[in-house]
Amino acid sequence: MKDISGVDWTSRGSGTGIADRVNSSNRLRLFGFGLFAAIYFLSFLQRVAVSVVADDLAMELGLDSVALGFMSSGFFIAYALVFLFAGARGFTSAFLGRILMGMGLAAGFIPGMKVIAAMFPPEAFSTYNGLFVAIGNAGTLMGAAPLAWLTVMAGWRLVFAGLAFAAVFLAALCWLFAARRRTRAVPDSDLGDEPGSNRDVIRSRELWLLALFLFSKYGSQVAFQGLWGVPYIASVYGVSPTAAAGAVTMVAAGYVVAAPIIGKLADVMAARGMNLIAAQRRLLVATTMLYVVTWAPIVLAPGFLPLGAMYVLLFLMGISVSSASLVFGIAKELFPSNVSGLAIA
Repeated sequence: MKDISGVDWTSRGSGTGIADRVNSSNRLRLFGFGLFAAIYFLSFLQRVAVSVVADDLAMELGLDSVALGFMSSGFFIAYALVFLFAGARGFTSAFLGRILMGMGLAAGFIPGMKVIAAMFPPEAFSTYNGLFVAIGNAGTLMGAAPLAWLTVMAGWRLVFAGLAFAAVFLAALCWLFAARRRTRAVPDSDLGDEPGSNRDVIRSRELWLLALFLFSKYGSQVAFQGLWGVPYIASVYGVSPTAAAGAVTMVAAGYVVAAPIIGKLADVMAARGMNLIAAQRRLLVATTMLYVVTWAPIVLAPGFLPLGAMYVLLFLMGISVSSASLVFGIAKELFPSNVSGLAIA
């Protein structure tokens, strides 16, 4: 019998041989996790990277604020090649470069979750999934002050060229990982799942309700963190955009700190006898209530809290939205493994 990583427990051989195969399997799953976490990290870094070099782009490429914002959105239009952007001489090539970034780095998030679902036991999915999204969101922090420092020291073109080489290197590692996984592939029937169809996923009322929930919660957080948060704080508190950006960064900090903890907590609750989906839902309800509370002073009483308190409030907002990763765990459990990738996507 094989486990989900392809280890044959009934094969003949010495105890040492079995231990070697188990260790090899564990190394492969950890390598896969680290690989896709690195891609997801790079994806988040690239999402916010344009804001760091916005002034340089506007000056060198002759872009106004509208063109700059539109070019930045190119990453999300496609969502790993970034050489085109690094060598851009105008708006068109820079915009196409952002689209290519999005196309390449889109392969990090959903495949990464699929790797976790396929190679780790179900009782560890929430833990590793939480760690996975935390590593990705850490790219937001790296894409702020550290990236700004690098662009000052080396210039934005050299920095983005370096990110291009990093993307190509990760792509090569993905090829090696896929080749290794093919030698250990396990049919879905071996995993005990009933086969499912794409139609089952698309027509699932439960899945669409989860999608609506995630759209409302995560979508509103992204809109504030990625677009409206900085001008809101700068306007309400009369501070510079740099100072306002420092406050908004606390959302990412809270996310990075809390996501692994919440994921582990869901697995611990399940290990103590609670149904896994019930544990995930309970945590989602509690953190969503906290999320609504964090919006109250922002919407109902702008400026009521001092700026220092806003740092704390936005950190709590990051904590409350970090549970969004649990939604993917629930979606995974609703369907058999052969369509779980589509369900998570």
